[in-house]
Amino acid sequence: MNAWLLASLTKVVFWLIRLLPVRVVGGLGAGFGRMAYYVVGRHRIIAMTNLTRIYPHKTRQWRCEKARASFAELGRTCFEFPHVFLRSKEFLLSRVEVQGEALLHDVITQNTGVFFAAAHHSNWELGGLMLSMLDCDPHIISRPLNNNILEAYLKKCRERFGAHVQSRLQGLRWLPKALRNGDCVAVMIDQHMSQGTPIPFLGHLGNTTTMPAAFVLRQQTPVIGVALERKGHGFHFTLRFWRIDMPELGSDKQANTVHVMQTISDSFAPVIHDRPESWLWLHRRWLILEQDKEIAKVVFGTP
Repeated sequence: MNAWLLASLTKVVFWLIRLLPVRVVGGLGAGFGRMAYYVVGRHRIIAMTNLTRIYPHKTRQWRCEKARASFAELGRTCFEFPHVFLRSKEFLLSRVEVQGEALLHDVITQNTGVFFAAAHHSNWELGGLMLSMLDCDPHIISRPLNNNILEAYLKKCRERFGAHVQSRLQGLRWLPKALRNGDCVAVMIDQHMSQGTPIPFLGHLGNTTTMPAAFVLRQQTPVIGVALERKGHGFHFTLRFWRIDMPELGSDKQANTVHVMQTISDSFAPVIHDRPESWLWLHRRWLILEQDKEIAKVVFGTP
């Protein structure tokens, strides 16, 4: 489909969905998600493989239920995007309870810069907007869409409350200056990175960005975990912030990098285990290349 036509169609669909009650939209999305579980075999296999990897002690029935619920949550989240991107600040704030806001503002007022570590948990786009609505004006690192027109539209939606969306394909020259200015930088730590380093995530090695670790080790930049958790099945959420305290480090730079990123990753385990269906199991998080396995042998002594 023509890129301009696709972008125009997306805008029209967003405005039409925006006219429907958000709870109705979420229910429709959940239904489509459950249907996709049976239709989209490739991603169903990925989800089941991931769940089996992390929860081998659970029954197959339990894993199937969580996979279906994860598909439903993704469908619900995607159908909610028009409301997230187009509704007012007042409406969105009324649907989110914030826990740890004092910690957030305490770190920001130190003016040392801060990393927000996040994951694809529940409605992650709303989580990103919440950082802006809480006056953080964050720099959000994202992977742009191939459709430049649609990407420009989504970028405008994501930045409408003050955020700065930074393409991870354009390098990180802007990042040191942003931290020196005391800015906030948000990064997803639950995606497979082809050029990343093997770090345990939920107990299994997965290629992970090490970008935050470089600044933690160099200038003790604080790291705050953030997760948006849905209440029930409606459009009501809790946004949680927690401090991620770094471990004691030695003299080995590579080992220190691994320990910092593992500490960050480990802090998300309780959030995901509490409601596994809220996390994006459809992503090939543990897709490790053969050369990474050789690195893992050296770092972790794995067979």
